[in-house]
Amino acid sequence: MTSLDFSGREQLYYQLYDRLFQKIINGTYTIGECIPSESELMKTYQVSRATARRSMEMLANDGFVKKQRGLGTVVISTHPKHSPQRVAKYSRKKRLEDVIAKKKIIEFGVIHAPAEVSEALNLKPDTEVICLNRVRYGDTEPYYLEINYFEKSYVPEMLNRNFSEESLRVFLDKTYNIQWSYASQKIYSIAAAGPIADLLKVGAGTPLLHIKRVSYDVKDTPREYVDSYYLADKYHLEIELTI
Repeated sequence: MTSLDFSGREQLYYQLYDRLFQKIINGTYTIGECIPSESELMKTYQVSRATARRSMEMLANDGFVKKQRGLGTVVISTHPKHSPQRVAKYSRKKRLEDVIAKKKIIEFGVIHAPAEVSEALNLKPDTEVICLNRVRYGDTEPYYLEINYFEKSYVPEMLNRNFSEESLRVFLDKTYNIQWSYASQKIYSIAAAGPIADLLKVGAGTPLLHIKRVSYDVKDTPREYVDSYYLADKYHLEIELTI
């Protein structure tokens, strides 16, 4: 899709940024490949040079691209640099970069916070929270299930977006200017069962990595609870420690 919405409801530079971002994460522009120049973007999307330049600057500031002399603007990452930094990081045994990455929304709406979520986010019992439940695919093969919880009053605009296509992390940054300070997480080894096994298309008893994470903003307030289930044959953990 090359057309933008010129109605004024959303800034053109952000729309263009999102178009380019989607092409980076879906593999249209791969790591090491150049994205179109400002002049090419102006022609393709019928925008001004200032709009094209600002979109490119946003991509660079978020760590997706970098200008390289003699080449142009090159893709250097498929993940925003302002995602919460983790002590444990996940190194893929089977690279998602080699396939078409997609996200499918399983559940998305407002619920009363489960006890574990309200406790983790310091909320009163039954506080309304937004629950976003997605499965990440490589082509047609599930890779992991991720469930995000936020207090509804904290990010209400989230309900009006489509996070099967848009990056949740980038949305939070651009819409609410949320800056993450740190995250704490618990890691378990479990056996797949019930709906989780069905969503990940594996048999009961298949080993999974189950990770519960709480992300904190710069005011040291817990703002996001994430419940994730990774297929153990596609991921392993690398622990980075400082001495």
